[in-house]
Amino acid sequence: RVAEGASKYPPAAASGTSSSTDDIASHSHSRRMMLGRATTAASAAALASLSLRAPALAAVDVTTVAQQQQQQQQPVEMKLYTDPLFTLLIPTRYYTLRRTAKGDLPNAQTGTGRRGSSIFTAGDMSKAEVIAVERFPIRVLLEEAGVAPEAIEEAELNRIEKIGTPQTVAELFALRRDRDKSESSNRSVVQRDSVKVSDDGKTLSFALRVQIDVQKPELLMEQMGVSELYRDTLGKATLEGDDGFIMAVFGSALETDFRGVDGVALRDSVDSFRALKGGSSGVVSLKLTCISHIFVCSRVSFV
Repeated sequence: RVAEGASKYPPAAASGTSSSTDDIASHSHSRRMMLGRATTAASAAALASLSLRAPALAAVDVTTVAQQQQQQQQPVEMKLYTDPLFTLLIPTRYYTLRRTAKGDLPNAQTGTGRRGSSIFTAGDMSKAEVIAVERFPIRVLLEEAGVAPEAIEEAELNRIEKIGTPQTVAELFALRRDRDKSESSNRSVVQRDSVKVSDDGKTLSFALRVQIDVQKPELLMEQMGVSELYRDTLGKATLEGDDGFIMAVFGSALETDFRGVDGVALRDSVDSFRALKGGSSGVVSLKLTCISHIFVCSRVSFV
């Protein structure tokens, strides 16, 4: 009877344990469902937020880029620099240095000083942009070309064509600049189509290009989008001073900057250069009839 009663009435503890297990499983399932719904809702809200913000962020980026491009395209502000020997327009942001110390100024006889023939420098070092004014006797240019000093006497050389052909004189300036920058083995090349002489024959304009040595072309390509670097230079030499000296201005920048508004500013600066009458060095000439031919031969010997 005891066994029969036990079978009819199972222990209360066993029944309670089964019910408790079912409740726990049901509760866990409910929590998982609630967490899943909450996660889904949070993800949907995040996606909605990103979709609403993305156009605004894109608009800000586009506006910033447009403003930067507009600033890069704006004309460079210029100012007039006036000197007893010359006048010149230069970008307002450029530093300026007019050499006045005795040792820094070119010697009246040799045309060189501690800074070569430079008497004025302006530029922007953050962009490697430079404007330089040089002044030296005409006879120095002739002697550097290989003409014997005894062949040069005082006379009147007041036109470019009396010194040599425009192309030859431009190449002499290129050789002179390369000699002053001996750290580079690359030679400056005169852009043939750039050589021009003014109507009065006193002013020569030309353009030079020199390749810059690059140690890591792959890094340059990564940073600037080019594998080679070139420096472009605009030059202008004039005899307007009528004092036996040549005055020249050079404006140079990296090709990447020269293509933009900075190149326009450098061109305007070089075009604005004017030498003022002054000095008393006398004017020199050659007692030779075939000066252009002599210069060409001299240039070959230089090479």
